[in-house]
Amino acid sequence: MALAIGTVLASAALMGVLWRWLGRHTPIVEFRLGTSALRFENPRWLAILACAPYVFVAAALSLTDHGPARRGLQGAVRLLFLGLLAAVLARPALRREDTAVSLVALVDVSASVTDAQLADETRFLESVTRIALPTTTVRVVQFAATPEEVTHPARIPGSDGTDVGLALSLGLGLLEPGRVPRLLVLSDGRATSGDAMAEATRAAERGARLFYRLPTGDAPPDVAVLDLTAPDEVQPHATFDLEMRLLATHAGSARLRLEEERTTSAEQTVALQPGLNTVRWPRRIDRPGTVVYRAEVLTADRNTRADNDVGVLAVVPRPKPRVLVLEASGPGALPVRRAWTAEGFDVEARPPHTLGETALAGIDLLVLSDVPRSGLSAVQQELIERFVRQGGGMLVAGGPDSFGSGGYANTRIQALLPVRHDPNDQRQEASLALALVIDRSGSMSGPKMELTKEAARGTAQMLAPEDLISVVVFDSQSHSVVRLQTASNRQRILNDIAQIRASGGTNILPGLREAFDQLVNARARKKHVILLSDGQSPYEGIPELIDDAVAARITVSAVGVGEGADQTLLQMIATRGGGRFYHTRDPASIPQIFTRETAEISRSSVVERPTRLRQTKAAEMLAGLSFDAAPPLRGYTRTKARKEADMLLATGEGDPLLARWQVGLGQVVAWTSDLSARWSADLARWSSFPKLWGQIARSTMRRGAASHFPIRARIQGGRVVATMDAVGGDDRPLTGLVGRLEVMAFSVAAGKTASNRHEVELAEGLPGRYEADFPIGEPGALLLTAHLVAPVAGTPVADGHGRLALPFGREILPPAPDDPTTSGRTLLQALADRTGGAEAATAEAVLAAGRDRSSSTRSLRTPLLLAALVLFLADLALRRVKFPRS
Repeated sequence: MALAIGTVLASAALMGVLWRWLGRHTPIVEFRLGTSALRFENPRWLAILACAPYVFVAAALSLTDHGPARRGLQGAVRLLFLGLLAAVLARPALRREDTAVSLVALVDVSASVTDAQLADETRFLESVTRIALPTTTVRVVQFAATPEEVTHPARIPGSDGTDVGLALSLGLGLLEPGRVPRLLVLSDGRATSGDAMAEATRAAERGARLFYRLPTGDAPPDVAVLDLTAPDEVQPHATFDLEMRLLATHAGSARLRLEEERTTSAEQTVALQPGLNTVRWPRRIDRPGTVVYRAEVLTADRNTRADNDVGVLAVVPRPKPRVLVLEASGPGALPVRRAWTAEGFDVEARPPHTLGETALAGIDLLVLSDVPRSGLSAVQQELIERFVRQGGGMLVAGGPDSFGSGGYANTRIQALLPVRHDPNDQRQEASLALALVIDRSGSMSGPKMELTKEAARGTAQMLAPEDLISVVVFDSQSHSVVRLQTASNRQRILNDIAQIRASGGTNILPGLREAFDQLVNARARKKHVILLSDGQSPYEGIPELIDDAVAARITVSAVGVGEGADQTLLQMIATRGGGRFYHTRDPASIPQIFTRETAEISRSSVVERPTRLRQTKAAEMLAGLSFDAAPPLRGYTRTKARKEADMLLATGEGDPLLARWQVGLGQVVAWTSDLSARWSADLARWSSFPKLWGQIARSTMRRGAASHFPIRARIQGGRVVATMDAVGGDDRPLTGLVGRLEVMAFSVAAGKTASNRHEVELAEGLPGRYEADFPIGEPGALLLTAHLVAPVAGTPVADGHGRLALPFGREILPPAPDDPTTSGRTLLQALADRTGGAEAATAEAVLAAGRDRSSSTRSLRTPLLLAALVLFLADLALRRVKFPRS
């Protein structure tokens, strides 16, 4: 018993000493066996082996009746179990070393690599594969903008990018464990995207060396346009230098051309030196709005590529508020345009059909001067509505072709106006050209024809003396009974109408054509046709003729008499012609229909008589003006003010002359008189005329933001990042604002300059710093406009402007001979240095392992644990199972 106790105490003491010593002085224990090694990562558990004496003593002093041999075997099994248990707890592992190489070759097949260079890369790869040992594994990855594993590298169509980092990432994933890792990069090294250095750091951590080889042969000679630049602030009517930067691989000459939107182009021949060349074009902008420049290399010595020979730049001078006047008929708004120019505005006038998205870029006030509904397409009206709702100002001026008489009813323009046109409250003021087109076929004979003639005579008598009338009859052909003339010739007109006789068939087309031919050149504010028929007629040619009439501002109404009238045709004519359709079964009602239609078409929204201006409400735009001394207007367009609008000036009868209201973020003002000399000639001689229109324009135009800041734009990771720092007058950041960024992109496509517009959100990152990012898009130029508004009221708080040139990708640009940063060797050597690699002079240098060894470690805990379990079961059997003595 004393021996057992002493052994236990001695073993425990020895185990405690070994536990502390192994934990403090021996973190890892390793036993080398040739190229392999057995290692214990937590060796202090080996101190359990100090209990070995106790195991032998316990086995020798066992009280069982087993023989000495069996007790000795039992002790040996327990001792071996103890050793395996200690080994398992000490986390054993078997580490093996090997010199076999796992090579992944990365082959550049992008557009910057010529066919000859790609062939050279392939030959070098074949030489590496040819001398590789049987134990060496070689895998091939071809890459451009994206990588893929292949058997043989080949050109990728449309590969306009190079991402070395992405290729390295795939290559690292293909390296086989347990072998010496090697990467071979066959490339010109001209990466256009990706983070190759980060992937090289990962390779170094894995012990993978990177070798590289540049393809033999120089890059093909080329001349390319890098970009166009202009000063940040371009003043109108002042000369500035537009700089065109060219990159050339060789000395020579080039013929260049610079085109300016809507102006003539300029050309010059320059001498080029290898490297970067700057060509200056003196330019001058004499008109407001966005000016797009397009520079092109027409011819050059040894110019290999043509897809990098064009550059664009958009320039917007913004020194003064900008007013765009749309005039349908010449410079009618000249008096007001002169007043605005004298008040410090930049004024541009153009026809309505030229209005487009580019024309509205940078405009503060849009003016419609006597523009009819037919002058603006649905797309243009939608564009105008978006302009106003996003903060632009609009002034709509009257005239004979504006508001109600201009056909604004039920249009987007009408919905934007603070006034409305009420056709039921108009007075007979306008002159009219009216054509009666009457069916005189055989079916019209008898009372029907007599009632029709009566209706025609009544119509002629209703017209004012200065109005024009024409009477055309038709059967199979047409005949002009009354040529277009003034209604003052009543007796002659009545006599001619009385001569109409019914006979023949029915063909409406000749009659309508004759009427339109007479009306098209008539000098009248309104031109109208009343068609009457009681039969069927061919349809051919009628819809097209009606469309031509509407385009010439001629309207058509139709009257069907009796059951035999082709109501479908007549209703189509009236609908398409912008008139009304009447159908009657009783011929006796024909005179009443003609009378009603003539009265309806004779109504006019135009009032032409001296009209005094009367101020009805105080407003900032009318401050300091006394209208008692203002000359009268000669006319105006009658409208009614909407309930929500402010009527600032009115006539003596209460009709609005000047009204305004808010639409979205913008203001709309209606001036129901005109801007021309027709109605405003006397008012234009008023001394306060420039002040009146200057104040109206300033109060209506786009609200200037309280602060203006520059936008800094840069290209980062394949995206454009735009940043604007907004700071208030107290030097504190403007925070909590809602921002948007308008991006106008100009690119070169199919040999011409194209533009498109989109918006992105400006999000606040740091306090007062608003950022947006979006994809780069096509090479060209960007115009950036930022708007920051208050989150609740939507009031503009700050804005900003900037521009950015989008160069061609480096993939299709020649390397600069005098710029080492454009050489691929710089990048590839940096990658090799990061991993301990080098430039591969020969194929043997890539495969030579040298002192490099790969090591693989395998944990032994599981097999040892299973062996310990088997020994434990064996120990149980030795103690509990009785075996035969023999």
